[in-house]
Amino acid sequence: MKKKYFATLIAATAITPAIVSPSMTYAEQPIFSDIQPSSSYASAIKLLHDKGAITGFSDNTFRPQDTITRQHALIVLERLIAFPSIRDGMEFTDVSEHHSYYETIQNAYKAGLIDGQPNGSFNPNAPITRAQIAKIFAKAFHLQATTTTSFSDVPKSHWSYPYVQALNSSYLTTTSNKFLLNEPLTRGQFALFLEKLLSQDEMEESVLPIGQWGGKIAIPQSPLSVILQINEDGKTYFSVPAQGLNNYPVSSIEVNNDQLKISVDIAGTVISIEGKVEEDRIVADFSQNGMTFPLILTPYEPPVITYEELLIPVENGQLKVALEMPEKAIAKVPVAVIIAGSGPTTKDGNTAAGENNSLKMLAEGLAQQGIATIRFDKRGVGDNVGLIQDEGDLRFTSYSQDVEQMIEFLQQDSRFSSVHLIGHSEGSLVGILAAQTTTVASMTSIAGAGRPIDEILLEQLSVQLPQPLLERVTAILAQLKKGEMVDDIPEDLSALFRPSVQPYLVSWLKYDPAIQLAELDIPTLIVQGNNDLQVTKTDAERLHTAKSDAEIIYFDMMNHVLKDAPADRDGNLKTYANPTLPLTEGIVEKISTFILK
Repeated sequence: MKKKYFATLIAATAITPAIVSPSMTYAEQPIFSDIQPSSSYASAIKLLHDKGAITGFSDNTFRPQDTITRQHALIVLERLIAFPSIRDGMEFTDVSEHHSYYETIQNAYKAGLIDGQPNGSFNPNAPITRAQIAKIFAKAFHLQATTTTSFSDVPKSHWSYPYVQALNSSYLTTTSNKFLLNEPLTRGQFALFLEKLLSQDEMEESVLPIGQWGGKIAIPQSPLSVILQINEDGKTYFSVPAQGLNNYPVSSIEVNNDQLKISVDIAGTVISIEGKVEEDRIVADFSQNGMTFPLILTPYEPPVITYEELLIPVENGQLKVALEMPEKAIAKVPVAVIIAGSGPTTKDGNTAAGENNSLKMLAEGLAQQGIATIRFDKRGVGDNVGLIQDEGDLRFTSYSQDVEQMIEFLQQDSRFSSVHLIGHSEGSLVGILAAQTTTVASMTSIAGAGRPIDEILLEQLSVQLPQPLLERVTAILAQLKKGEMVDDIPEDLSALFRPSVQPYLVSWLKYDPAIQLAELDIPTLIVQGNNDLQVTKTDAERLHTAKSDAEIIYFDMMNHVLKDAPADRDGNLKTYANPTLPLTEGIVEKISTFILK
């Protein structure tokens, strides 16, 4: 069992974050050695294995590309459903009473699923064809042809025609104009057919809890809000608003009477939600990486959106942003771009640690002071996840270039008198870089790092890692700082230094925030909380030393999410998942006074 370490500041730079960020993670073990979780057959084979219908071969393989024989197709099917008799049995010439599958073959004949060959044989070891399986499935699952589709290789005169049409009416065939009647069925294809049939059969017997359901995963100290959207057609979507994960399609949903089972595969991490559907709630267990937490879901009403959504042209598409305007603004007002911190931090300031709504509160507070704001999910997060297709393509300047485009966009809007930047945590450096190449009226750095990121990472990890691993991190960062990729990353450090994130780290390590801030010739405000666990007073002082004409203010009790918090770590972290706590008193007024000067 390997321990994986996460630095507090960058937690994760992945496009799709982990739902739970534990210190211990467990690799999912494939059921069969030749079926990885990413395989197109994985969910179907797992379903059949869990139901006891398949066992695979003695070498722990499933061999999805091998053909499946007539006798094996029947034995798997009989393990899943009953074969009710509608006629007497028949003795096949090649299936004696001593045959291993004699009873199963007899039962299939009695149920009308098979008829055998004209010469009285059954050919149990012959590969089953697609035409033969069409008949078996149509009869076993009582499928009816409600529509007709023309397959060029299935004439109406062929014995299998009604069965192929029955499968097609149940959406079990492909969009190809050929059915490939005589082609042998593979073991993988057989599993996929059965998965669809079983899910349809169970959904017909059970009632889907259609609608939106919301609740909190009861993670100690940091409950995490999630949303399930279940549509009438069975399509289901999973959202974790605090992490910017919105409407992610689930891998599978099963409803059996009042029992619900949902599986979600997010970047190779498998999540399951299993529980009971009651009249007005779903009582379930949420499981990921070997850990299980209670989850109660109730009907969910989306929050009322008080902001205007804008689409701003950026590289590779359009960035969706939230414009919060002062109420009843009758003249031009200043507008501030609020830039969120590192990892999958959302436009509201929420992270993997939970929902705190810090940046949402800041935007709403500034609106009350007469200042408009733009806040946004970064490319690769939440509303803007589609702007990154490959994590390896992301660079630190990708973020600052997006902010540059926003500034130019806002300067064309007649509602605004001036454009300002507010960067929180990593967003501080993003804003500083954007301000170097555009014209803005001011820069506010909140909890902004004052040292290169490698120094901060080593400081954070020094209290988590044993000395040998800390030395390895030091060597990795030194190599990345030279612009060189590192191949041999220990598994313990893969979350921080996986190959796909290394180009981003290289681009980030180039910058010293204090040196970059010194180049700005605009009014600057530095805001720092004395109870911040992630960015310290040392960082604020270094920024102020680099730009001595900047204003600086400290808030005694403020932590990294802009809330009053105790100095002890556990109590401090609890505020990261408490959206009811107000912002530290005076922070909104200080920033608004600075901007309105």
